Amino acid sequence: MKKVIFLLVLLWNTFNASAQHNAGNNGKVLMIASNPAVSATTGWPIGVWYAELTHPYWVFNEAGYTVDIASPDGGEIQFDGFSDPEDASKYAAFDYISLGFKKDPAKMGLTKNTLKLSAVNPNDYKAIFVCGGQGPMYTFIDNTELHKFFVDFYRSGKPAAAICHGTCILLKCKMPDGKFLVEGKRWTGFASSEENYADAYVGKKIQPFRIEDEARKMPASRFETGSMFASFAIRDGNLITGQQQNSGAAAAELVLKALKEDQKRYPTYILVHGAWADESAWGFVRNHLAVHANVDVVNLPAHGADNTYGVGVGLNDYVRVVTKAVNRHAGKVILVGHSMAGAIISQVAENIPNKIDKLVYVSAYLPKTGENVSGITNKFLNNQPIEAFEFNQDYSLVSIKKDAIPTVVCADCSPEMKEVLVKYHRAEPVKGLNDNVLLSSKFARVPKYYISTTNDYAVPYALQQQMIKNNGTVKKVYEMQTSHLPFVVQPEKFLDILSTIQ
Repeated sequence: MKKVIFLLVLLWNTFNASAQHNAGNNGKVLMIASNPAVSATTGWPIGVWYAELTHPYWVFNEAGYTVDIASPDGGEIQFDGFSDPEDASKYAAFDYISLGFKKDPAKMGLTKNTLKLSAVNPNDYKAIFVCGGQGPMYTFIDNTELHKFFVDFYRSGKPAAAICHGTCILLKCKMPDGKFLVEGKRWTGFASSEENYADAYVGKKIQPFRIEDEARKMPASRFETGSMFASFAIRDGNLITGQQQNSGAAAAELVLKALKEDQKRYPTYILVHGAWADESAWGFVRNHLAVHANVDVVNLPAHGADNTYGVGVGLNDYVRVVTKAVNRHAGKVILVGHSMAGAIISQVAENIPNKIDKLVYVSAYLPKTGENVSGITNKFLNNQPIEAFEFNQDYSLVSIKKDAIPTVVCADCSPEMKEVLVKYHRAEPVKGLNDNVLLSSKFARVPKYYISTTNDYAVPYALQQQMIKNNGTVKKVYEMQTSHLPFVVQPEKFLDILSTIQ
């Protein structure tokens, strides 16, 4: 029983926004808002309508997407007065989502320094969402740069959305053949009946023109409206439009549905953590990888936030959870395993080889059939005891002595990271380290890649090289001059390597 693993281990990325459990790991959505302007008809300062930014933002954020905000000129944007939940008019006093956004300094900070549209790389976003408000009728309608950006993004096949007065761009957006983007398509925008109501409410004409009136003059127009100020959104292919401020969330939900269907365009990565960790280990890497991929992070039983009692949890339990994650995706996946998880992904590949595009071992155990993590380590150490280990009374759980964790796991980590590793350390089930893998030619045929760590005290570099040589089927080996946690110490380089393995 004492013959357990050497010191695999995983990570526990620093507890910042990018390392929260399953937060922001689906990729990025770009929201485009108007720069400040002055209405020529009312003289009001105008911009974006609060709810048309905040409500979709909330939907995307809750669904695990990172949201960036851009504007044609970049910099600070402003909100229409009537849309402010604290405006004296009380017109939007019911809008608690916008009120919460307004009271959050971090969220409002995004509106103080929006990205300049010309500096945005559209390839970094899985969807775009053009907000409305009174500003777009002046700042968007003749902005050819914005029109081209929207058309090009739409032509890529990715979800392209616009709501309320932001849909005025669709009166001008044309495809390369000269036809309007919306020709023959169902779409919506701010209705003329709603313009009538708004004009009557303030006692003057607000807008310089009306979207619905102009839309109905267009060739093959299929402009539609719902009930006045009711939530109404339309999807026609990858074009999504919403009628007005009460339709932002509905339009965002249609974007999410389109994004789900659009997953097939991206490679899919399943990231499996090692011992003494959970899915949050992948933190920074997970979120940045998701910009151009589908990413699913696995949380193994009896690890981290999972409350399964560790005694008796073994390899088959781990394999079952990872297999379930793989089968959630329609096509093949790239299965990435760190440290102890090398044994897990090996067995999964043996069991369902047709679902695995390739295997990526990260300073990981690469076993032969009949081997286990503990046995590989003990053989490498000539059965010498591992002084850094501490066991419970019946040797069913194993921990690393707290004073040894920083040096063994991540000697080149920051002091803050070392503190986190110690603070959140949890005893590891011994059974999983002693369970043998059963592999055959099915496993041998799956393409394999290895990211080796030259300064590793947990799974030593010499052991890594030995396992790679003994396996004989690794297509390519990459080396990083780091400790056991390359994705923590050098995340950008790690991502560069991972992105080349396609």
